[in-house]
Amino acid sequence: MSTRLNWRFLVGEFFVIVVGVLVALWVDQLQAARADADLEVQYLRSFVIDLDADLVQYDSTDAWSRRQEAAAATVLALYAGRRPTGNTADLVTAVETAGWQYAPIVTRNTIDDLRSTGNLRLIRDPELRRAIAAYYTTFDAVSIPLADQRNRMWDRYDARVAEVLRPGPRLRVAQQMEGGFAEGITSDAIEPGDFPSAVDLIAALRAVPELETAAGDVLYQSILIRATIDDLRAAALELRGVLERHLADGDSR
Repeated sequence: MSTRLNWRFLVGEFFVIVVGVLVALWVDQLQAARADADLEVQYLRSFVIDLDADLVQYDSTDAWSRRQEAAAATVLALYAGRRPTGNTADLVTAVETAGWQYAPIVTRNTIDDLRSTGNLRLIRDPELRRAIAAYYTTFDAVSIPLADQRNRMWDRYDARVAEVLRPGPRLRVAQQMEGGFAEGITSDAIEPGDFPSAVDLIAALRAVPELETAAGDVLYQSILIRATIDDLRAAALELRGVLERHLADGDSR
């Protein structure tokens, strides 16, 4: 009789232990799932922050492209013998800056972290994962053509500006531009930085007819770049909307 009771006791203890282990594993899984869900939300919010930074980049690129187009149009007007409104310094600035480049940079903090840590699995919705991948693939696909266009503008335009403007005036323009990347460098160390008169500037331009063609290329390619930036902005806004909807759905559950 006692032996039978001992076996019953042991079997009961065994089942208690098994049930306890299973409950503990279930609790651990729940906690891990909750931690993964919380981490997924953090990543989605981080993506929104990255996209906001990208949108600022696209707006800045668009603004600079419009400024570049205006500068190129001013150069073409000078070749046509029409002096646009503005002082001589403005005309020299237009000639100098028409070929300058502004390249958008996407913020990859979140996507790089997900890929390097293997945490991309935390994005549970496969459609959302595809939307995220599609955005960065789209940018990578257009970044090479954008770079090619910028290089063509630079090669065809900026190399010839040196035939029209001396280093001093060019450096003065750089010093006066917002951002001041030439701050601390004095044009006096190179040569007198006085701007040429409008008459002298037009004469110098007409002596380099290749620059007129290059300015036309700048105008055309800058418009194409702005169209590409519009597409990238639309892709960023679309992905941002998808992320916001997922975050809202998560909050409502």
